[in-house]
Amino acid sequence: MKLNIHKKVLILVLGAGLTTFLVLGIFSYFGKNIVQRDMMLMSFELGEKSASYTGNLLTEQLKQTLGELTKAKAQFIDREMYIIKEDATILANAVTEIMSHPEDYLPKTLPDPRTDPIHNDEPYRIYAPDIRDNVTPEIQRELELAANIKDIMAETLKDYEGYNATAFVGGEKGWYICSRLVVDENGATDFTNPIYFSHERIYEFDPRKRPWYISAKRAGKPVISDLYRTIEANGYQQIGASAPFYDAAGNLIGVAGLDYNNTDFYKWINDFTDSRDNANFVLNDRGEVIFSTQTSGIFAVNVSDDLVARNESRDLRNSSESTLAEAAKKMVAGEQDVLPIKLDGENFYISFAPMPETGWRFGMVVKESEIFSATKTTRDYFQEQVANLQAQMRQEYSYMNKLVVGVPVVLLIILFLMSTGLARRFVKPIHELSDGVRDIASGNIDKKLDIQTGDEIEHLAACFNAMTDELKTYMENLTKATAERERLATELDVAREIQRGMLPKDFPARADFELYATMTPAKEVGGDFYDFYFLDEKHLAITVADVSGKGISAALFMVISKTILNNFAASFYKQNGLAPVVAAANEQLCANNEAMMFVTVFIGVLDLETGEFTYVNGGHNPPVVYRAEENHCDFLDVKKNFVLGPMDGIPFFEQKISLKRGDLLFLYTDGVTEALNVAEEEYLPERLIAFMNSTDCAADLKTLLKNIRGDVAAHVGTAEQSDDITMFALRFKGGGKA
Repeated sequence: MKLNIHKKVLILVLGAGLTTFLVLGIFSYFGKNIVQRDMMLMSFELGEKSASYTGNLLTEQLKQTLGELTKAKAQFIDREMYIIKEDATILANAVTEIMSHPEDYLPKTLPDPRTDPIHNDEPYRIYAPDIRDNVTPEIQRELELAANIKDIMAETLKDYEGYNATAFVGGEKGWYICSRLVVDENGATDFTNPIYFSHERIYEFDPRKRPWYISAKRAGKPVISDLYRTIEANGYQQIGASAPFYDAAGNLIGVAGLDYNNTDFYKWINDFTDSRDNANFVLNDRGEVIFSTQTSGIFAVNVSDDLVARNESRDLRNSSESTLAEAAKKMVAGEQDVLPIKLDGENFYISFAPMPETGWRFGMVVKESEIFSATKTTRDYFQEQVANLQAQMRQEYSYMNKLVVGVPVVLLIILFLMSTGLARRFVKPIHELSDGVRDIASGNIDKKLDIQTGDEIEHLAACFNAMTDELKTYMENLTKATAERERLATELDVAREIQRGMLPKDFPARADFELYATMTPAKEVGGDFYDFYFLDEKHLAITVADVSGKGISAALFMVISKTILNNFAASFYKQNGLAPVVAAANEQLCANNEAMMFVTVFIGVLDLETGEFTYVNGGHNPPVVYRAEENHCDFLDVKKNFVLGPMDGIPFFEQKISLKRGDLLFLYTDGVTEALNVAEEEYLPERLIAFMNSTDCAADLKTLLKNIRGDVAAHVGTAEQSDDITMFALRFKGGGKA
């Protein structure tokens, strides 16, 4: 008995459904425990691995955060100390001005704390013990003249309100002027406390013996001092800066400065952690702790000066804890890092960063347990999530068992009801469509499908017929377009090779000069060019130019411009000079220039014996000149001449400079300074001159141009090159031929 498609499809669908149901039921029954067990095990392992990975990642992030926090604190402290040094410099400069022009100032009198009441921030004066009972008129006049600084001292101390700060000026002859801000622990001024003006301590005071005076005098410039003790009975620890001041003849008169109490300084650095086992500290270049949040232990401060018995120096590089000693060595060497160390058998992390202005190093020591505490929380979280996932999986698996039984039954009923109509309606036209598509796919694009079902299949057949017609037309057009593109590509390759061949590539190796150049077009061919040639045995001509636009037209105008400039320079530079050469070239370029194209030109001639460089700038970017003696780069002074090509009868002016041995000229086109990044920001001349001042301009020219090109590329990033980039460097080495 033959079965039609409807019955075949019906039997096939029902048989497949029943078979699937039975197979799924059997596999579900026997595989339930296996799958459930494997999933539970995998989820547990995944949770453990995720917790471990996340914990390690979190630890590294916390260490990185610790390093960044240390660096930020180091920069903040360094900046604050720099401000103090600047204030000390201002005081010293002001006293220098007063001492250099005594005729412009009247003498001032100041109170004596031994006999007069002193108010907060009011300047007072004292004398060193060796001159107190024998103050000469000369010393008296010098102090009264220097007392004109009192208003500036008071104004300076306004920036330190709320802190125990001091502004002072000490003379080489033993006099001393001081202004103080004294604040008790409640933030109030307490000048009634006799500890601040103990006569016994003041009798002993000699500014010339103080650490701040000695260090500034010895250095001959503004300095930041290590921590030192005050002369008060309680020996406050102070930090500050001082600077020398001079008279009109440049003779040292004394030292001025500012300082404030180290407890105020601790407020800036003691906010990372409340743990008493952790520490924030500052190390000097001798490996000694000069600031610390700890009052005892290995990180406690060891303060000493000329008035306090000197304790034994504690250089952390000599610590018995080897890990701490190695970290201290790295700190003193100016490195920045986060390292594990061991102290008294416990594990810590030490993070440190340099402070360039002061020459100190800032460090933070944190217990390892505090770093790792977050990882334990993370592991507990993942384990909890794994338990929740396993419970949810058991629930979902039970639900899926019910679906495995119910869904096949419903599907079989639906398939039974739909199979008859679907088979009759779709099977035949689908076969016809399949056969027709197979013919088209085999290459018979003249094949036409004739299917009339009145539905989407008929529309699909019509679409296939239209597609074959369009495909045939497209293939014909594609063949023509491909041939045309290949022809244009061949011509562009030839043009690119011709243009490259016109640019000099053999750079002479000579004893009297060195040059190197590169040109990178934005398209296959470009409008930039460079050139160099000898006018005679001692004159070298160089050219860098930029034609308006890009592509074939710019390349053609570039060839014309290069040829004309070369010919005119070789013909009558010796008789007429460089400006007439450029003017004549402009007249020639203007002739028949209906496209109004133009070219910016910088052309120059170097006398290889004398170093004299004659140049004319025709609307081009100003070159950079590097002076070897000064090791400094700056833009060359150029007159604003017009570009070449659009207008005739234009006068041009030549200029001259003298190059010395090792001096260098860097020429470029606007493709360098106007290079755009993805945000359409230009590279700019300011960045070019800054980079050249930061790089080694004494290197060989190929390396120098490579470094400049690398900085431009770093700015551009992934952005497409927007213009031709040409760079040309010429270094004068001195007279004589190779």
